[in-house]
Amino acid sequence: MFLIQDGVNLKLSMNSFYEFCRFTTTPRFLHGEAQQVKTAFIERAETSGGQLFGCWRSMVGLGLARDEGIALSSWPSAVAIGNAPTLASEEIVSSNYHVLEASVRPVEDTPPTYDGVYVFRWFDIDASDWDTFREISNTAWPNMERVFDVNICGFWSSQEVATPDAKILLLTRYADLSVWEASRWWNKPTSKANASMSRFEKRNNIIKSTIAYPSLLIL
Repeated sequence: MFLIQDGVNLKLSMNSFYEFCRFTTTPRFLHGEAQQVKTAFIERAETSGGQLFGCWRSMVGLGLARDEGIALSSWPSAVAIGNAPTLASEEIVSSNYHVLEASVRPVEDTPPTYDGVYVFRWFDIDASDWDTFREISNTAWPNMERVFDVNICGFWSSQEVATPDAKILLLTRYADLSVWEASRWWNKPTSKANASMSRFEKRNNIIKSTIAYPSLLIL
């Protein structure tokens, strides 16, 4: 990951590779013992050379199933991810992993700590459109974050989907679901957001399919 400053490429001190894990616990365990689940993912990452970026639980069946959650961890390489053991316990009954590479966000792998609703949104696009898709998104976000109570937490490309296809993951924190609704370009929000909404409308023409999962961060 590089940051351009005064025309110079500066290497950021962060892990560039991430692992997305969608997991399932025994009934009601995730909502009753969320910290225990988070601790298990922290220990798995740290003993294998990575670190937990965040752990989320479902909004009681909205998007994710009641007993589903998501864990994101950062790693120095895809090889390190591959060498990490699968997390399994009496309470965590299934887990599916997906290797990602960080793009323009995050600029550091410090875990997010904002209150609110976190939405994981997957996009399927053509690999040939990835540069354009990334540029449109990256130039739209500053305006969106100024106008709405929103934080773009991450933007990753899948390392498990081959050309000519591409799969992208966006993680956005909204103050609540009403902010998510207010910030949709098709809802014609405030004119102060025109700079971002016009870009999102243009970006929509690139997207082949998309799906989003709202969730709550385990703090």
